[in-house]
Amino acid sequence: MRACAGAYFPFDTGVEMSGSHTDEHLASYSVPVAEPLELSMTPVEVAEGLRHLPGMVFFDTSGNLPSRSHAPVSIIAARPVRVMRGDMGDEGDVEALREEISRWQVHLPSLGFPVGGACGWVDYEGDYCFGLYPEMLIYQHDRKRWWQCGNLVEEIRGEGASDDGPEMLELSASMTRDAYESGVRRIHEYIAAGDIYQVNLTQRFSAEMVGGSLFPLYRHLRDGAPAPLAVWMELEGREILSSSPETFLRMSGRGVETRPIKGTRPRYDDEGADRESAKDLLGSEKENAELIMITDLERNDLGKVCEFGSVRVADMLALEKLEHVYHLVSTVTGTLRDGVDHLEALSACFPGGSITGAPKMRAMEIIRELEPVPRGLYTGAMGYIGFNGESQFNIPIRTLTREHGLLQYHVGAGIVADSDPSAEYQETLDKAKGIRLAIERYQHDIHERG
Repeated sequence: MRACAGAYFPFDTGVEMSGSHTDEHLASYSVPVAEPLELSMTPVEVAEGLRHLPGMVFFDTSGNLPSRSHAPVSIIAARPVRVMRGDMGDEGDVEALREEISRWQVHLPSLGFPVGGACGWVDYEGDYCFGLYPEMLIYQHDRKRWWQCGNLVEEIRGEGASDDGPEMLELSASMTRDAYESGVRRIHEYIAAGDIYQVNLTQRFSAEMVGGSLFPLYRHLRDGAPAPLAVWMELEGREILSSSPETFLRMSGRGVETRPIKGTRPRYDDEGADRESAKDLLGSEKENAELIMITDLERNDLGKVCEFGSVRVADMLALEKLEHVYHLVSTVTGTLRDGVDHLEALSACFPGGSITGAPKMRAMEIIRELEPVPRGLYTGAMGYIGFNGESQFNIPIRTLTREHGLLQYHVGAGIVADSDPSAEYQETLDKAKGIRLAIERYQHDIHERG
């Protein structure tokens, strides 16, 4: 592997060092801009070879992330020079994050990928955590080309860290059947009173999980079912494994795009059965009505930060074909107003309306009333704000987190007027069972090989 000739733009960041870096290292730091790299490894192989580094993040599109305006890229970053934590609802905290990002900003023509960036997450409740990453490796799937910022390529190990994966103990749920079904009935009362049209009601499953890393499990799940947008991240004591089809925000310069999703149907090998599955989704009055409602909500959210008249519904109720499922998707685009940066756009639109309900603010009030535990990362936002004006966030839905030895994942259902309480509760159990069985199969394979 070798780096091709590229342009370097050294500048004084003024950022204090933390973690594994030193003040001397930062003082001499230069950010490489758009430097091509000859590297005959896949993104997941590179991520495996770098996961020994502190603060490693892996945004993995598997090469099939749908977008009207962006080609898919996978991104690996590590060794953040600083980690920022705060509350998105606190103006001082948001301004502190903005100031740190601005110290690293570079002004370049659109490249379609970030040249360094603030990578991390915003929990549903608004707590944020972002690492500042001047070092990145980026893979363009359409061109089969690597780019680098910094010198991470020198840290790739021939074999990743070896471990047997984590051991998960017994799962427990945050809500009983009676409590969940009672919550559905309460939502029905709010709908009948005209307070709300739809609410996403969630419960949490958790278990002690000891030893190892989630990365081998991530690879196991990825190899079995590649996702349009997957993430593995280990930052500030939180390990994350996420596989989500929904793009919350994609921003390039002043352009912004959101792609709300509602409705899922399985794909089949048999062409006839596959067509019928797609037809069933397209013909579902419930799924169509929900997506129309959420699309309107997202259009209104973008209107808060976009130029008047620029917000457009580019696609409405489009059938999206993924490897294993169909989704119904809308695409909403707009142009950010002068003076509105990507952090402000994220704050204004957060959280995504497709996983709260509509109207959004009332749905969030009802969620606080009925859900007994915080959602944490689930249905928050995870992604990056690029130093060069290329940013992306997805909504973490199919997501596992491990923190302080506790594994957590949430599952939910969209509750509307004709939702059956028993069926909605069973849907959450079915979703949770799928995740549990995937973990158990992985652990069984590990033990068989041992």
